Amino acid sequence: MILISILWIASIVFFFIFAILLVRAFHARRMDDLEDWHRRPVKSEYRAPLPFIKDLFEDFLEAEERVFQELDKYRIQDPELLKRFKYSRFACTGPNNPCGFDTNWNRTQELIPESQPKGSILLLHGLTDSPYSVRSVAENLHSKGFHVLCLRLPGHGTVPAGLLSVSFRDWTHVVENAVAYLTDKVGENLPFYIGGYSNGGALALNYTLNTLITGNGRTPDKIVLFSPAVAITSLARVASWHRFLSWVPYFEKNKWLRIEPEFDPYKYNSTPQNAAAQTWFLTVGLRSKLHLAAKRGYLEKFPPLLTFQSVVDATINERAIPSLLYDNLPTNGSELVLFDINNLATLEGLFTRGYRNAIQHFERREDLPYTWTVVTNESDVSRGVVARTTLPKSCQITSTPLDLEWPRQVYSLAHVSVPFPPDDPIYGRVLDPKGDPRMRLGNLAFRGEMGVLSVKSDQLMRLRYNPFHEFMVRRIGEWL
Repeated sequence: MILISILWIASIVFFFIFAILLVRAFHARRMDDLEDWHRRPVKSEYRAPLPFIKDLFEDFLEAEERVFQELDKYRIQDPELLKRFKYSRFACTGPNNPCGFDTNWNRTQELIPESQPKGSILLLHGLTDSPYSVRSVAENLHSKGFHVLCLRLPGHGTVPAGLLSVSFRDWTHVVENAVAYLTDKVGENLPFYIGGYSNGGALALNYTLNTLITGNGRTPDKIVLFSPAVAITSLARVASWHRFLSWVPYFEKNKWLRIEPEFDPYKYNSTPQNAAAQTWFLTVGLRSKLHLAAKRGYLEKFPPLLTFQSVVDATINERAIPSLLYDNLPTNGSELVLFDINNLATLEGLFTRGYRNAIQHFERREDLPYTWTVVTNESDVSRGVVARTTLPKSCQITSTPLDLEWPRQVYSLAHVSVPFPPDDPIYGRVLDPKGDPRMRLGNLAFRGEMGVLSVKSDQLMRLRYNPFHEFMVRRIGEWL
């Protein structure tokens, strides 16, 4: 009787879950049509070898060269299709085709100083992004004498279909090889740093923890992170369940979280479910390693960490950064820099979910082992900002004017804005210069009726640059 009851309950649960998946699959059919770049991954893309097979970073670079040669078959050349896809990154003569830019930052970039380097730094981009997302930081550090490697993670910078079958192990493996490559090029006697944005931040932390736990590989001397994906929404854990139905051609679109026009030259607008699933697996493993490292005392050797994070973030769980990571660090010189919302009195009442209380985790606490800084309004009647800094094990706040201010009509930073400067030619607030036809994604301000544009409203609403980028790169330079 008990067995029958268990089987009956299990059947109900199974059919309930299957019904949800079926509804999701039918709903996915309403998304935009799939194009060639959604269906066909690049065949030459790098994949991590089996554990007993050793390869080198140069093998990855050779594979990347073949990858970008293979991209030609995705280029739109038909005149009629070019009218429809004028601003697509795949339009061979289009203004957003990165192959027509002076430097294609979808590819791995290595910035080598002319004289003896001060040290080396490996920079890792985010999910669906490209090395372009760390370009401004890389160029700033290179100008200061650092040897910088901006790594393209497998599946990125090519076609969105590249993320349909990628594994987070492909990313972690190439990160390990990139560190070994940098060490061979620059030497072990000079400082080595690692930095990462979003998913790249999780990879930087994962690599560092692996070196501490296993004793293999070179532990970075310091870490710099931007909006790191320490934890993401728990819904991502079911992202891989699409496979129950997406193998059926009728439900092919169910492989995707979103299908959108690909007008961004350096970031996919379409996102496969597998991409979210791989980040979920990565962050789950990261949290397990953090717990193990704390339990066995490895965190006592954790390198100093500097993180820049908006207090509001629709992509990651921003509250996990202090609770899962920073609160467990030793007092080793780490710092967490938070960009507050715009606290102008005129915006009072427009915010949801109590965002005005986003920094309460830190206030009035004398047990925090790290420095924390919040960039916030001077007052509720001023757009000017100050940096309010609290040292470890202290409640005393030091306020420093920054000679920067909130732009008009901007109420907060966004996940995607933190690493980009206001003068970024793609994502900044720059106006269209004469003779440059590229779409200025950071300066779009379309107005009209809903449902008319093929571009989703959230693509237009999110801030794409950091008004306080100048403070951020200056702080990085002082800290390293």
